[in-house]
Amino acid sequence: MSPAEPFPKARHFRNRLWLAATIMLLLLLAVLLRLLYLEVWHYGRFRRLAHDNHVALAPVAPARGLIVADHGEVLAENRPTYAVELVPDEIPDISETLTRLQELLQLSPEDLARFARRRAGKPDFDPVLLKTGLDPRQIALLAVRSEDFPGVRVVAVLHRYYPYGALFSHVVGYVGPITAADLEHFHARSYLGRNYIGKAGLERQYERQLRGEIGYEIKEVDARGMQVGTLHEQAPISGDKLITHLRLRVQEAAAQALESHRYRGAVVALNPNDGAVLAMVTSPSFNANWFVDGISAAHWRSLLANPGRPLVNRADNGLYPPGSCAKPFFSIEAVQQGVIAPDYHTFCPGNFQLGGHTYWDWNRGGFGETGLTKALAWSVDVFYYKLAVKMGIRMQDQTLWRFGFGSRPGVDLPGASRGFVPTPAWKRAHLHAPWYTGDSVILGIGQGYLLVTPLQLARAVAAIANGGWLVQPQVGKALVSPHGGRPIPLPQPPARNLHIAPAALHAVRLGMEACVQSGTCRSVQIPGITIAGKTGTAQVPMGQKDGRTIYNNDSLFIGWAPVHHPKIAVAVVVENGGHNAWQALPVARAVIQSYLAPSTATTASTVQANQQLVKAAARGYSSGLSKGEKGAVDPRPALGSSQEYKQ
Repeated sequence: MSPAEPFPKARHFRNRLWLAATIMLLLLLAVLLRLLYLEVWHYGRFRRLAHDNHVALAPVAPARGLIVADHGEVLAENRPTYAVELVPDEIPDISETLTRLQELLQLSPEDLARFARRRAGKPDFDPVLLKTGLDPRQIALLAVRSEDFPGVRVVAVLHRYYPYGALFSHVVGYVGPITAADLEHFHARSYLGRNYIGKAGLERQYERQLRGEIGYEIKEVDARGMQVGTLHEQAPISGDKLITHLRLRVQEAAAQALESHRYRGAVVALNPNDGAVLAMVTSPSFNANWFVDGISAAHWRSLLANPGRPLVNRADNGLYPPGSCAKPFFSIEAVQQGVIAPDYHTFCPGNFQLGGHTYWDWNRGGFGETGLTKALAWSVDVFYYKLAVKMGIRMQDQTLWRFGFGSRPGVDLPGASRGFVPTPAWKRAHLHAPWYTGDSVILGIGQGYLLVTPLQLARAVAAIANGGWLVQPQVGKALVSPHGGRPIPLPQPPARNLHIAPAALHAVRLGMEACVQSGTCRSVQIPGITIAGKTGTAQVPMGQKDGRTIYNNDSLFIGWAPVHHPKIAVAVVVENGGHNAWQALPVARAVIQSYLAPSTATTASTVQANQQLVKAAARGYSSGLSKGEKGAVDPRPALGSSQEYKQ
């Protein structure tokens, strides 16, 4: 080997050494750059990712505030139960998971449909309720197979419950599963982790106060997502307790009086001095608990198939002609405006002639010489036919608007109706006909196009009772913070002074008091309690037969008690009660008695006495009276006994 041979090998070795060193330096530089990327430039992002690998943030729903009656009876409460909920973000295949859960828990198609509605509009990280009221067997099945169901968990929840079932359904309302439509009216972030939202009644009106504030929990979880500890917790704040003016015994008395005779109708009872709603009843009603988790198809079909339309809130949305219950208000305005004097008299022959038409009194035999007191006590139609002509439609409309008809009553419930007050302009626009004097004649006895609600009637008669102040009805009384403390009264809108002349008010009050003492309201009398009132019979067309319109009558009553120190004002409507006004009277009597004489309102002897009064009232309205159809535009021969229209 020549001496020069080792040098190329040494050079080759050095080159390879430098190459290896360069590669190592480049690799080391790459590692250093990666460390800078992870630990310096993007430290915050990767720290959060690492943290999220072992912690989870979960919203915690608060307890919904209670709703209670004035004396403390709980009308809406929360009951603990177990439920299964799903977190869509944590479930690889939600369709497959639902299929497996359907077999495991025997879920119905309705359960799955409700889940789909609840999920709509919610973010995927927000838990969605699948089924409540799990039994121990179902809880055990899910517990032993928890690893097979990531994102599915059994939780303890508070379930809304209404102890009185159907008694307060229309006024207290109900909650239901949250839908996308609900979140259009409320901020979606406020409902993370919640299962329910107010759908109707007080539950809807006071949703923001009742719902409380969401809390949260930072949980430590393992690789399977199972909780192994709690890192931090912010407790939720329960909703406020809502105290109402509602009186349980008055509500029960009204509902029982209607339901015992299978009457369809409504009752509203107010404190005439401040508008506090003491009772608001609609019959028939429905069980509010059916709606909490989403109503089943069977229950929904039963409600839709019920001819009594139990879902309609007749108390503040039912529209009825007031019949003769409108007469006291026209009387006040007529005296107030000088159209008639308080001592005005006219002769009632049993009918009124106008333009070739005959308008019959309900008593075709007539009442003879009639003043205002007698006209109200015996509901003399001819008196009010003549009065309507004197007043004219402009003053009639002025009267109705003044007493709150045709406008919303301002009650703290969603959707109260404004009713309908007809005007000449409305008739020209919709019926393409002028307003005739005959239209005013019919309006003068509360018939024709006029429609009012029982709540409006109660509010209007309260103004006569309290001396001329139109109060604003209110169900809610006060809110109590979850931290305790004294109840905070809800603001009560001030009453509006109607500036009724004392002479007009006195004349009408005398007539309404005489109506109870000796007139058409006699059977509403209660020993030891002075009552003023007015009956009403409103003809409602039911269809055609042999070319003639067939009518049935709604029975109405408005009044207050005691007369000189009023504490309760009542409006009662009984739909299709027959051809008399007496059906509303025992209902009103039961309501007034339950509030002013509760110690005697529920005794067996009182119940029996009320039943006898009902029979006596029916006999009284069927004897000694001439037959006739009040308000008929065309003269007709006297109708048979089966077609009597009396008031």
